[in-house]
Amino acid sequence: MPLTKEQIKKLQNWMVTKGVSNTCPSCGKNVWETGDIIGQIPYAKGALTIGVSSPMVQVGCKNCGFVRLYSATIIGLA
Repeated sequence: MPLTKEQIKKLQNWMVTKGVSNTCPSCGKNVWETGDIIGQIPYAKGALTIGVSSPMVQVGCKNCGFVRLYSATIIGLA
């Protein structure tokens, strides 16, 4: 699900208040874009699924393609 302008602003504000680094750990650049909120990701151990995570919001580096995932629930987006 694409983020609205209001959700993007909320994400940006949350990242600032939490002190999230703007430097990409892969390439060292500071050129990010927000992605979509993606569905829950199952935790699995072997063939047994033991739980699910919250929905995630993607933040990707426009230089190298590195992707960060943040809990949309904790941020207040889901």
